[in-house]
Amino acid sequence: MVKAVFFDIDGTLLDHGHGGVMPDSTKRSLQALREKGIKVFVATGRFPAMVTFMEAMFPFDGYVTMNGQLAVLRDGSVVHRMGHDPEDIRKLVAASRQKGFPSLIIEEDAWFYTVPSPEIDRHFHFGGIPAPERSYDPARLEAHPVLQFLIYSPEDLSNLDALEHIGITSAGGTIFDIIPEKGGKEVGIEAAAKHFHIQREEIMVFGDGDNDARMLRWAGTGVAMGNGTESAKSAARYITSPVDQDGIEKALRHFRVL
Repeated sequence: MVKAVFFDIDGTLLDHGHGGVMPDSTKRSLQALREKGIKVFVATGRFPAMVTFMEAMFPFDGYVTMNGQLAVLRDGSVVHRMGHDPEDIRKLVAASRQKGFPSLIIEEDAWFYTVPSPEIDRHFHFGGIPAPERSYDPARLEAHPVLQFLIYSPEDLSNLDALEHIGITSAGGTIFDIIPEKGGKEVGIEAAAKHFHIQREEIMVFGDGDNDARMLRWAGTGVAMGNGTESAKSAARYITSPVDQDGIEKALRHFRVL
């Protein structure tokens, strides 16, 4: 029996092929899940400031953000937080500046660049918030853990091989998310579910990107969107229709959750 459903945002809840809207069938499905007493969460690679707009669409029970590095319940309580190894961040910042590829460093409530770039500006414009105005100072690591490190369109990631505590993932585009080796969406999901005494086999997840593959494989029921990447599809138990073809509603009905 499904007791909680976690949804990726871009390409899953929102259809960016049609202006970033949430399909009416998805809105109906979220409300129907709520009426059945099923918990409804977001699980995204976005960081919190780029997620707040979702509240206008539906009152989710919580948010797993930064590809699992921060999980926050609706009342604001944090049930999971995982920062990067400080030495890895120092090395990543140095590599970014030496090679000249743009990177973004995100703490829980602040964000900075290593190298200024129009790519970062476009990303923030897409997210509807101001782009960072300050370069990152590694001295901040003493008091402010880094939860997310993004690299924009690097030519080569081989220089990261020497870092011992990281994983590399992506939503499928040209922005790569460096996460702690023991991190991932499924880690944040498990923490949020545990708070409500929900077991792994009672969890259903929806996703479409490479960064969703691990949670799709991990969950009791993993559903990949028809518009998803091959990595997401191969990890899922079930492949539904694309986001703009009522994919979420169809999958929930297929599994008789609705």
